Amino acid sequence: MMDPVTLMLLGAAPAVLKVADALAQALLLRARAELARAEAAARVPGDKPAGGAQ
Repeated sequence: MMDPVTLMLLGAAPAVLKVADALAQALLLRARAELARAEAAARVPGDKPAGGAQ
């Protein structure tokens, strides 16, 4: 027989996994948006430093 704390932790596991999944999805969306912004910024012409340096 399991003690009450173990049973409580086992019962809470699905909720914890749902929260972790939601956080992971949010981080993934943010990372994709940041990557898209960085790629778009790299494609913008005329963004060279003054003096002709490359």
